[in-house]
Amino acid sequence: MENRSDIEALGRVAEAWLRGWLAGDVEALMALYAEEPVLLPQGRKPVVGRAAIRALYEPLLRDYRFESRSRVEEIAASGDLGFIWSSYALTAVPVAGGAPIAAEGKSVFLLRREPDGAWRIARLIDNSDTE
Repeated sequence: MENRSDIEALGRVAEAWLRGWLAGDVEALMALYAEEPVLLPQGRKPVVGRAAIRALYEPLLRDYRFESRSRVEEIAASGDLGFIWSSYALTAVPVAGGAPIAAEGKSVFLLRREPDGAWRIARLIDNSDTE
């Protein structure tokens, strides 16, 4: 049976995720990840571990400003595992100038309750609706 406080905590992770991207804050995003996370992006090999994810995010957040809308479609939790399914529409605006890049898609965040009680992202699957 789902615990309402767990669902609310997972919702706060989703909100923090969006705030981190909009602020271009690598540290805020990395704080949301578990110790051994895996990112499964569309069209790329898995990105394994915090250092590899940081190495992917740092240039993105340095070189682009993001504008985004997202909607949580579903949240569920059972015991120490939970998930968030969300949809998004985003625009990446190059800081150095140039044409913005628009994308729409969906993500599934698989979260684990850590020993300190915090929910953190263990796996993130992301794919775009655009070709």
